[in-house]
Amino acid sequence: MHRLLLCLVVSMLTLVAASAEDSPLEKSATKTELDFFESKIRPVLVKECYQCHSAEAAAKKKLKGGLFLDTRDGTRKGGETGPSVVPGNVEESLLIEALKYESIEMPPSGKLSEEVIADFVKWVRIGAPDPRTETTVAIQRNEIDIEAGRKLWSFQPLRRPDLPVVADEDWGHTPIDRFIRARQEAAGVTPNDVASALTLVRRTTFDLTGLPPTPEEVDQFLQAADSNHQAAYEALVDRLLASEHYGERWARHWLDLVRFAE
Repeated sequence: MHRLLLCLVVSMLTLVAASAEDSPLEKSATKTELDFFESKIRPVLVKECYQCHSAEAAAKKKLKGGLFLDTRDGTRKGGETGPSVVPGNVEESLLIEALKYESIEMPPSGKLSEEVIADFVKWVRIGAPDPRTETTVAIQRNEIDIEAGRKLWSFQPLRRPDLPVVADEDWGHTPIDRFIRARQEAAGVTPNDVASALTLVRRTTFDLTGLPPTPEEVDQFLQAADSNHQAAYEALVDRLLASEHYGERWARHWLDLVRFAE
C-alpha cells in the first residue's frame, strides 16, 4: 500500500515538472521570440506608452496609475489596478484589456490598430518574452498630511476682513467692490465705463444661460431699468438663476467631465 502511494506521488511530481517545462511561463525565450519583442512590442511601448508609464515620466511627475512599462519587472508587476502582463494568460493581462479599450483605454490618444493589438496578444500568449533587465524605480508616494489640510482656506472659520483702502472710494456699490478696486489699483488697471442697459441685459443673459435675450426680454428690462436700474438688474439676475437654461448651461460642463456624451 505504501509502495503504491509512493509511486502515485512520484508520478504526479513528474507530471507537474513536465508541465512546468512546457509552460510558456517557465521556458527560456527563443531568439525568434525575442526578435518578435524587439520588432513588434518594444517600439510600440516606446512610442505609445513611455510618456506616461516610465521612469522618465515618474521623474517628471507624470507617471499614470503607478505603472511602469519601460522594464520587464514593471510590466509584469503592473500598477494600481494589478498585473499588466501575465505571461501565457491573455485574459488576466490588463494591458491587453486596456489596448482593446474594454475598460481602461490605452493609449488615451486613440485605439491602436487591430494588427498591433494582435501582436501584443500573441506576445503574451507565447509567454511575454522580454530581454529588458532594468530595475523599476521606486515611487516616492506622498503621505496625506491631515494637519496641513486643515490649514486650507476653505476650512478656516468665517471672519469679517477689514475693507482695503482705495484711492477711488466712489467706485463700486458694495463692500466686495472695494476688494476688486484695490486689486485693480495695485495692477494699475482703470475700470471701464458703466455698461448701458442694453449691453448689461445681453451680457448678463449670455453669461448665465449661454443664450441671447429675446427681444421681449430686452424691452422688459429696458423699461424696468428706466424707473429703477438696480432693482431691474437684481430682478433680471434672479429670473436667469431660476431659469432652466441656467441649469442646462452649467450642467453641461459636469456632464462633459463625466463623459456623458460617450
